[in-house]
Amino acid sequence: MKKLLVVVLLLGLLLPGALAQEQKPELTYTEPYMVTLNPGSEMNIIWLTKEPCQGSVEYGLTPVMGESATAEQYEIKGFRTSATAEGFDPDPAKNPELPVYQLIAKLENLQPGKVYYYRVTTTKDGENQVGKRYFFKTAPEKGDEFNFALLSDMQLKVKTKETIRFMGQQDIDFILFAGDLINTPWKVSEWFNVEGCFEVPAEADRSFFECLHQDADNTRLAQYMPIFYCPGNHEVDDQRVCTDKEIAQNPDNWNWSIYMQMFRPLYPEQDYTVNGKRYYSADYGDLHISSINVHRWQSWDGFEFPGWITYDEIGPDSAQAKWLQEDLAKADNKYKWVVMHWHMLNRGNDGYFPVSKAVEDPQNPGKAIYPDGDYCWDVLRPLFETYKVNAVNFGHSHVYERYLINGVNYIEAASIGNNYRSSNDPYHPSGNIPVVEENHFRSIMLVNVSEEGITARGLQASVEDNGIGYIGREFDSFTIAK
Repeated sequence: MKKLLVVVLLLGLLLPGALAQEQKPELTYTEPYMVTLNPGSEMNIIWLTKEPCQGSVEYGLTPVMGESATAEQYEIKGFRTSATAEGFDPDPAKNPELPVYQLIAKLENLQPGKVYYYRVTTTKDGENQVGKRYFFKTAPEKGDEFNFALLSDMQLKVKTKETIRFMGQQDIDFILFAGDLINTPWKVSEWFNVEGCFEVPAEADRSFFECLHQDADNTRLAQYMPIFYCPGNHEVDDQRVCTDKEIAQNPDNWNWSIYMQMFRPLYPEQDYTVNGKRYYSADYGDLHISSINVHRWQSWDGFEFPGWITYDEIGPDSAQAKWLQEDLAKADNKYKWVVMHWHMLNRGNDGYFPVSKAVEDPQNPGKAIYPDGDYCWDVLRPLFETYKVNAVNFGHSHVYERYLINGVNYIEAASIGNNYRSSNDPYHPSGNIPVVEENHFRSIMLVNVSEEGITARGLQASVEDNGIGYIGREFDSFTIAK
C-alpha cells in the first residue's frame, strides 16, 4: 500500500496535468480599483495585467451577482523598470520600457444608493484567473446620507501605509485625492511590485497599490469605493522638470500621460500635453465635486528668472478657469466642493511667490516678477465665493491646516507620512492665519453629508514621540448648515 502511494505521488509530480494540477501563472499586477464620473448609475472597474488578456466582471445586488460586463483592454505606455538591479537612471529613456495592460469594465444602469457585489475574471489562452469578490456602494439620491475622506501626498512616505489603513477602517463611501500619488510616475515599482525591478528598501512595502489595496482588519479602500483624483506636481511624467532649468523651460517636456492613462475614465480626451483637459466634475448625492489641476514647480528660487512655472493655466482667460466658472454656475446641488493640489493659502515661504507667469524684471536682469498677481487668490477665490463653494481641499505641504475665509473652508489635510512645516514658517501674505493647525501627529479628515448639513472632523491617526492624544481623537471639526 505504501509503495502504491509513492507511485501515485511520483506520477503527480511527473504528470502535472493528470494527478497534480499545474500552478497557473499570475496574470495580474493589481487588484481592481474604481473611478466614475456618474457615481449614482455607473462604475468603472479597472485592473492591470502583465500581458494582453481578456477580462470580465460579474456583478449584482446580492453575493450571487448574476450580471456581467466585458472589459475593454488598453496598453499603458510609459512605464519603465529599473536600468539595473541597483537603481533607476535619472533619464527615463535609459530605463527599459515595461508593457502594462489595463482592463476597464464599465458597469452601467446601476441603481442609486445600492450595494453591488462584483468579481473580476482575467482570461489568457483559455485559462481563467478569478479574483476575490468585493463590493461597492453607488451614490445615493439627493437628500440621503453618505461619508467620505480626504487624502493627498502619499508618495511612499514613512507610515503612510498605517495612516491609510486607519482611514480605510472608517465608515466612508469614497475618497477625494488631492494629488501627489507617488514620486515619479514612470517608475513602475512606485505603483506596484514588479519582479527584478529596483525598489528603495525602506519603501518596498509602500507602493501606491500596496497602500490602497489593504483589506486586512476590516480595511476597505480602492477595491470597495471610487476615488476622485486630481493631479499634483508629482504626476508629471518626467520629474526632472523640478530640478533641471533647461528641461523645465521646454513645454514639450511636460506630460501627464501615465497619470491620465491610469485613471482613463476621468479624462476621456486623454490629452497629455500642457493645458490638456485635466479637470472634471461629478455629483455625489447632494454634493457637487469639481476636480481641477493647479500646481507649480521650482527648479530655482522663485525670484530668479524664469521664476516658478504654473501648469496648467488658471488665469482669468484660461480654458480651465472658464470651465470652472461654468461648472459651478450650473451645479444645483446643496453643497459644492473643489479638490485641487496646490495650497490656496498656506504657511511657508512658497506662498510669497504668486501663482501666475513670471517675467524678467526690466530693472533687475535675471530677477523674476509676477505682474499679474496670484491667480489662486485673484481668480479662483472669487469664483469659490461667488458660486458658494462650501469647501476646497488641497495638499502639497504635508501638513494639517484649515482656514475659513468669506464662508469657504480651505483644508489641507495631508499630514499622513511626514510634515514639512516649521514652527517659525511665515503666515500667508494675505494675512490670514489657520483656524486650526496641527502637525504633531499624522491625521485624516472625515466628512459626513446628511439631511442636516455637512459635518467634518479631523481625527488623530498616530501618537508620536510627543505623546499628544490618542488614535481616533477628534481634534478639529466644523459644520455647514443645510
